[in-house]
Amino acid sequence: MRKILLGVVALLLLGGGVVAYTQFGGSPEVKRDRALKKAKAYLAEAKVNEAIIEYRNALSADPNSAETHYEFGMALLKQGDVRAGYQELVRATDLKPDFIKARYQFAVMHAASKDTKRAKEELEKIRQQDKDAKEGHYLAAQIAMAEKQPDTAIQELEAALSKEPNQATIYFDMGRVHVAKRDYPAAESAYRKALEIDPKFHRARVALAQLYAGTGNQEKAEQELLLATKADPENEELLHVLGNFYSSTRRFEDLEKLYQDLVKKKPDSIIAKKRLIEIYLAKNERKQARQYVDDILKANPGDKDGLFFRGRLNLIENDPKKAIEDLSAVTRNAPQFPFGFYFLGQAQIRQNEINEAKKSIAKAAELVPNWIEPKITLGQLHLASGDNELAAEEVEKVLKVQPNNETALLMKGAIAIRKGETDQALTTFQQAQKVNPKNPMAHINMAAVYAVKKNYPEALKEYEQALTLDPNRIDALGSMAQVYQLQGNPKAAFQRIEQQLSKSKNHAAIYQLLGQLSIGTKEYAKGIEYLEKAINLNPDLSSAYFLIGTAYAAQKKFDTAIEQYEKVSKKNPKAIQPLMMVGLIYDMKKQPQKANEYYQKVLDLNKNFAPAANNLAYNYAQNGGNLDVALNLAQKAREANPDDPSIADTLGWIFYKKGSYATAIGLLKESNEKFKGQNPTVLYHLALAYDKNGDEKLAREPLQKALVLGQNFPDAAEAKKLLESLGGR
Repeated sequence: MRKILLGVVALLLLGGGVVAYTQFGGSPEVKRDRALKKAKAYLAEAKVNEAIIEYRNALSADPNSAETHYEFGMALLKQGDVRAGYQELVRATDLKPDFIKARYQFAVMHAASKDTKRAKEELEKIRQQDKDAKEGHYLAAQIAMAEKQPDTAIQELEAALSKEPNQATIYFDMGRVHVAKRDYPAAESAYRKALEIDPKFHRARVALAQLYAGTGNQEKAEQELLLATKADPENEELLHVLGNFYSSTRRFEDLEKLYQDLVKKKPDSIIAKKRLIEIYLAKNERKQARQYVDDILKANPGDKDGLFFRGRLNLIENDPKKAIEDLSAVTRNAPQFPFGFYFLGQAQIRQNEINEAKKSIAKAAELVPNWIEPKITLGQLHLASGDNELAAEEVEKVLKVQPNNETALLMKGAIAIRKGETDQALTTFQQAQKVNPKNPMAHINMAAVYAVKKNYPEALKEYEQALTLDPNRIDALGSMAQVYQLQGNPKAAFQRIEQQLSKSKNHAAIYQLLGQLSIGTKEYAKGIEYLEKAINLNPDLSSAYFLIGTAYAAQKKFDTAIEQYEKVSKKNPKAIQPLMMVGLIYDMKKQPQKANEYYQKVLDLNKNFAPAANNLAYNYAQNGGNLDVALNLAQKAREANPDDPSIADTLGWIFYKKGSYATAIGLLKESNEKFKGQNPTVLYHLALAYDKNGDEKLAREPLQKALVLGQNFPDAAEAKKLLESLGGR
């Protein structure tokens, strides 16, 4: 120890003091500046994670540098760590209260999160320091947008422009406000002006491309995106925008070559790898995509884009549960990332979490107002759940921007059918057909309208047109068969389906349709024969096995039916329907314990699947199970499907079993009303609840109705006994 100290002293005495001092680290300022230089170099290469490490080193050397805290905060925001980034910006203003840039940034975050009160407080502080600061005008514009006052936002930006007339960023912001106002020509003009001032302002070019794509001008959108990409291949602003565009247009050869060359030149280029992942996902080349995703997450397990891509891969590979885990982490850490919300919504749809999916897709639409896909998806979700008015709102938003959007027109027609506006529906489908004459979907929909109007010849004509365009449209063929049946001509239905065997390559699906039709006419042996032909042609046709199971179940050959459903489950372990059917069959066989095993398997796959939760709850209540567990299951089922009368009956029955008779009566009355007084079991349950609640007179009427409806329902004998006992009192 002493020898080392003497060596250092000797070195200093020999004039090596300055060299040794520098070698052992230097002053705090030198360390800070060295780390900052590295951080900025990393940011220039889009290596945000490496830059963040260097910013930490800089702050370790000089923790009181407001500028370093500001730059560190901006890097954290770039990474998607909003909370930590905000804290660093606040720290910067604590150290330097007149640091307008930092104060402006976190005030904008308040405005973006709709906390306009705090944003206005910061605006006041900025204007106290400099009443004409451009940041003040910018912030006032952000607040105006948060308060849905776009005209005020434009005024503030024009005020900023009067001070700095050649600021491209101001025109860029004005363009974004015009987009929010849906004034697309003004937005285009503002973006063009920004690019005129600064041709390398790629964010403006990306925004212009998004504007063109959103208004249906794909050719112009592609031109702008390619210009931006070739000018700056590692521009992070283009990530996801390009991927989304090329996924929709399927044109990605030029882009793939560009980034393959970039990876060869710069093997560590994260942006190049991310762009290639986008391309491979669009081409469904999962192996290559997974390789790059693993590389990114190995370097940084929390990388937002890495998690985003892994979530999308999980979605493609039909694992929505894992996809939701990754994409939820993405949206939690990057609440302004629209693509994260959009694909989270897609995963939630797959997981049957429809209400959550609506929220996620709506957030994506809010973040990018001129992005069409979220509006289309949101409209489809509303349509599927019966919310016709909400679906119509989303459809009109799309058609306002793209009057000839084929998907929106088809949805508009579907909404009109639901409202009984068949003439409007027909006109809309005809418009969709003119937009894309080669798409059979418009003809299929027109045929459905004619079928509703009972104009069967025209319906058959449109179905034939659809099959001419695409001989493999089995849905059109099946609908034709239904029309023939409505005409009372099942023989013609069989003949027309058989004719398609010579025109379509999808023989398995046609044999399945013939089998389904045979089962519908109770020709079970013939139906099973057709379905076995379908399976011989396509052993993976799970629905054919399912139909065979249905045929056996209809004949009360329950064990054979179960075998068929088990085959479906083996081929598709995540399929809920066959498991649910086995549970129902075991209930028919009066084996509730076995039934419960299958209901639980369904819930293990989808905890929100209401029918399984309801049936499991009812079995627990009916057969001496845990009533608290039953209640929890039934309540979850009710949350998922609040209008289902069967679930109301189950809940009422559980409360009856728990001795809460008044609550039970309310639920059982609701169930009975929704069943229109036609379910004898519900009537019996209601009578029991009235009786236990001391309302003997009220109990008699539902019992009498139940027994009039049927003497053979499961509780008929007990109902008779109860009615006799009530009559004797």
